Amino acid sequence: MCLRVGGRGTTPTEFWRCRLDVLLLTDKDDFESDLPPLESFAHTTRRAPLTCDGDGHDGNGRYGTADVAIIDARTDLAAARRLCRRLTASTPAIAVVAVVAPTDFVSVDVDWHFDDVMPPATAADELQARLRLAVARRRSALDGALRFGDLILHPGSFSASLGGQDLGLTLTEFKLLSFLVQHAGRAFTRTRLKHEVWGYDCDGRVRTVDVHVRRLRAKLGADHESIVDTVRGVGYMAATPPQPEWIVNESTVAPVPASTLAMSTEIVPT
Repeated sequence: MCLRVGGRGTTPTEFWRCRLDVLLLTDKDDFESDLPPLESFAHTTRRAPLTCDGDGHDGNGRYGTADVAIIDARTDLAAARRLCRRLTASTPAIAVVAVVAPTDFVSVDVDWHFDDVMPPATAADELQARLRLAVARRRSALDGALRFGDLILHPGSFSASLGGQDLGLTLTEFKLLSFLVQHAGRAFTRTRLKHEVWGYDCDGRVRTVDVHVRRLRAKLGADHESIVDTVRGVGYMAATPPQPEWIVNESTVAPVPASTLAMSTEIVPT
């Protein structure tokens, strides 16, 4: 996941270069054939069923680590609408994009709570642009807190508290901790962390990550320093349990404007 909390410290070029973690939600074997190859811009591509449990997960807790979910709404509009709404409510950090048959566009409304909608067989360049814009739109709209056990992260103020006490993190320390917590349970190399957190290609000084990890652990204290765990031969991860949980107001994540439901496939220059 390419985490850019609040958009600060990240240029548009840096965001565009980041590779996305993509989640495909479908019950049909042919869904990927209606999409262009994702390998050129996707760091990971995972697949899960369109149906899910009441908490917005597929039963394995896999939804929360994606940047964007592409939902197959080509045939079962009712199931796709339910999942769009459920994802936005339960995992608001994930951008939601629905793929809808052209003949069904008139049946799609903003109450689906998605970030974008597009027809099947969208061209590769347009798909990449739409996904990245959807992620950027969702991140800019997200306002709330991320709970990880006794740790609370506040993206709006770039601050964190542990047991109710402010940790006094620097911006870089906050971005590093936020990235790890959002991807709790996954190990990342120092090179990947430097690219994601610092926002530019690694120049070889990956031990900078170690310095910031040591500072983070010192601020977390002896009882909680294990939140940032060392994975030998790989790098670092946020150890689980617990699992990260977003705390957001219902009005925080706004649905996509009605104007995006137009049938035009043009990308408006920014």
